[in-house]
Amino acid sequence: MPEPLPPAEFAALLVRAGIALPEREAEDLRLAHPRLLAMLATLRDPPPAAEEEPAFTFAAGDEA
Repeated sequence: MPEPLPPAEFAALLVRAGIALPEREAEDLRLAHPRLLAMLATLRDPPPAAEEEPAFTFAAGDEA
């Protein structure tokens, strides 16, 4: 997992995005940022077509 961004760099990102947070919340978000990047890396790109998803191929009860 990547290291958190330096506080000054993360603060600059918040300013650029127009996000104003209390210092404590900004620090929590800065520390969570690497975990968010790791989670985003697990998403499939491009997403699968709807017909490839199991939820769209299963029918139960009256739907069958």
